[in-house]
Amino acid sequence: MDHKQLHTHPSNVFVFCPRCGSKGFSFDGIKAFNCPVCHFRYYINACSAVAVILVQADGSIILTRRKFEPRMGFLDLPGGFVDPGERAEDAVKRELKEELGIDIEAMRFLGSFPNRYVYREITYFTLDMAFVCHIQNAARLIPADDVSEALVIQPSDIEFAAISFPSIVNILKMYMAEL
Repeated sequence: MDHKQLHTHPSNVFVFCPRCGSKGFSFDGIKAFNCPVCHFRYYINACSAVAVILVQADGSIILTRRKFEPRMGFLDLPGGFVDPGERAEDAVKRELKEELGIDIEAMRFLGSFPNRYVYREITYFTLDMAFVCHIQNAARLIPADDVSEALVIQPSDIEFAAISFPSIVNILKMYMAEL
């Protein structure tokens, strides 16, 4: 964990109990907070997110450029957080429509990858679920929402130092190992 993530870990941010307001809301060092006054217990659970490898017939894939923080300007895969009550597969379809203006039907689950996502001075723990989808024509992509640009790239040409998050690097490496 880097310095910024250590500083933004919920144990360094949450001080007061959200139920009774008492100070002394303490972290157990693993995954839960406890209030010594009202005995409220709050768990830190992973947020669900999806990431999509869009593959063209020639084997090239689509990377997106992040429009906003965190990691603005870095390369990413299209995707985002799963909304409450939403299936991961439906989140894939929604995010691709929002970010690139496309509809897809078929997808294949690749795997799940833990991640830390620092946003507005707090660390969120995510579980990024990776999917592979095929598209016909990247020229039809319309970058929108939190995507500033869509790039077509051969997997062998990826510069991993330019990728936004370690989980995305791991997703891409797993995908490339299957090629």
